[in-house]
Amino acid sequence: MTRLFKFCEAGLKFTFKISGSLEINGRQNVPSDKSVISVSNHLSIIDPALCATAVSKEPRFLAKKELFRFPVSIFLKFYGAFPLNRGRVDISAFQWAKNQLSSKNNSLLIFPEGTRSKDQRIKRGYNGATLLAIDTESIILPMGIYGTERITNYFQFLFPKKKVTVNIGEPFRVTNLPQKKNKEIYDLVTLEIMKRISNLLPENYRDLELESSEKKFLYTETLT
Repeated sequence: MTRLFKFCEAGLKFTFKISGSLEINGRQNVPSDKSVISVSNHLSIIDPALCATAVSKEPRFLAKKELFRFPVSIFLKFYGAFPLNRGRVDISAFQWAKNQLSSKNNSLLIFPEGTRSKDQRIKRGYNGATLLAIDTESIILPMGIYGTERITNYFQFLFPKKKVTVNIGEPFRVTNLPQKKNKEIYDLVTLEIMKRISNLLPENYRDLELESSEKKFLYTETLT
């Protein structure tokens, strides 16, 4: 891990120790020697840092290109971020993500919802994580984070005074796909990914539409 990540991780833990409360559950589910696609719901600006701390792997994540302005861009790049153009299919970002997963013991963090939830409930996701997982045959690590929706500015980032919980679920893979794949199949895989994240959240953070969908996992399989 880079020195900057170790420094930031230690600083974040110290901040929550003195002025907040951070609970991380399920760390035993993190594969110790493999790169993973970490997927999580998204509530706050602090989520990427907390998810990286929870997994404790070299962090890599995609961030909207609008954030890459000096001086924030320097921190983002050192911390492992790559600019994403959300207005179109970003081939360069997809290729960058594939390259990160080819390295040993990285965590590529993706928020499938694409933006922060406005009402704290998890929503249906976009297919980026699904396509990447299928293309690279990567392990997916689901995480559910809550409590960060009350951290809405950078002052609260430094002095959280909130209880935050990160639940890490069992890793899984995409499997049992038909030979001919189409958008409908990708949508179903993404739905299963979002349901696995939703299962890690309290009821008031879940979405009724996800809860009412097919209960079985047809295209994702938990690793044993």
